[in-house]
Amino acid sequence: MSQPDTSENSVPAAPEWVRALPAAVAAEVAAARADLPTTAAAAGEALPAAIAAWLLLDPAPAARLLAEWLATQDDRGCLHPAVPVACQLAERIAAVLPNATEWLAAILPALGRSITEAFSCFDPRNTGLPRWDGAASALMPETFTPRGFGVDLAVLLANETAAFLRLAKDRADLGDAINLAEGEMRELDSWLRDNFWDEEAGAFLALDENNRATPDWSPRGFFPLVWRSATEEMNAGLRARAADVLRQTWTPRAWLLLFVLLLPTTHGSIVAQMRRQGLPDGATVAERAAWTVLSHGADAARARYQQDISRPARWLDAHARQLWRALAVGGLAALILLLGWGYHQRHRAAATPAELEQQARLACAEDQHEAAAALYARAAQQGDTAYFLYRQAGEWFHAERFAEAEAVCRDILRREPDSPNVRFNLPLAVLKQGRREEALAMYRALADELAISASPELAARAQLAAELLARQIELDQPADR
Repeated sequence: MSQPDTSENSVPAAPEWVRALPAAVAAEVAAARADLPTTAAAAGEALPAAIAAWLLLDPAPAARLLAEWLATQDDRGCLHPAVPVACQLAERIAAVLPNATEWLAAILPALGRSITEAFSCFDPRNTGLPRWDGAASALMPETFTPRGFGVDLAVLLANETAAFLRLAKDRADLGDAINLAEGEMRELDSWLRDNFWDEEAGAFLALDENNRATPDWSPRGFFPLVWRSATEEMNAGLRARAADVLRQTWTPRAWLLLFVLLLPTTHGSIVAQMRRQGLPDGATVAERAAWTVLSHGADAARARYQQDISRPARWLDAHARQLWRALAVGGLAALILLLGWGYHQRHRAAATPAELEQQARLACAEDQHEAAAALYARAAQQGDTAYFLYRQAGEWFHAERFAEAEAVCRDILRREPDSPNVRFNLPLAVLKQGRREEALAMYRALADELAISASPELAARAQLAAELLARQIELDQPADR
């Protein structure tokens, strides 16, 4: 795998944001740069933070470190350190790295393997609830219990699958990984939204050793701030207690990771609070170096994303505490009007396919699936038609508009008849409309064809779906007579 030149003899000049700092602060950043690890082995548990810090200074070392990280997969497929953010960091690197297309093409197969194996690492029993492997690997070891569950890992995995889908959208050879990521992302989003958000408490829930659910007031329960599908109600509830959560005991590793993931979000006030408070005690040399670069470079990092953050969203971030109090005393109507205005403004300005896709993702996060479907339809008219139609079909599934989902799937297959993921989704849309025999025939045909193709995992899923559906039809026969 070819890598960007990061040799000692080709160290680039300090970036513009460093040169703009006061001399004493610039010197501090330069010293931190000298302490930043240049190999994955040297970085250890600080590797994600080191990659993010290098990205602010020079994307070439960041790209090399991420490639080294992907090479650490063990026999189970787990990365070391086992923190599922590689795809999210790869996406940021690809946005600024010269000749990123070649680099990304080279690492995408490894990113696909990291996605397909991540759920085996974090959910070996296939329970649907990912858990850290042990206290040592958990971001917050003091909250870890072997049979408990917190939402931090689920949020990271949900965002990771979404990042992989954006990176791999044009790679037909990664169909199995794309299909798995799509399914896992939907399941995680559904679990988090429907089962682990406590609207009354304004907090996400955690499960203890006895499977009892209680509001998670710990730093672990604060990580949904970076969940791409969090609603404004969720964000307002979390931001309202930011000061209390940030005063609790954090590991430097968790603090750094949350800070890195917050940089491209609307939560500028939280970023500012974390910068003022500083890195928790007990940090390693690598963690302290990464924090110095990240905290001083946060404004430069956020500047890349500010144009994508609407004015209403920034206002909501600045007034979260007041908004949450208003919600508690009946101010929901005003908030809905404000969000509706911001939503309208965002969509009115969208033009390019990339902008339309971004607005569709925001609409999906707000449960506006019909609006998201309409935006994907507009994007499909401008290019990359099959991809945007595929995303549109997903929104129709979310909205339980299965006839529309079927129509879009059939439209895609007219354009790309051999698309295995769409062929798998089509019988589901048919089944959801009550046409069981037709869906069964589709699943059986798909299983037979995929079994001799390059998609054995999808073939197995189609075969299992056919067997389960056939059994259900058989059991229901007496009632149908």
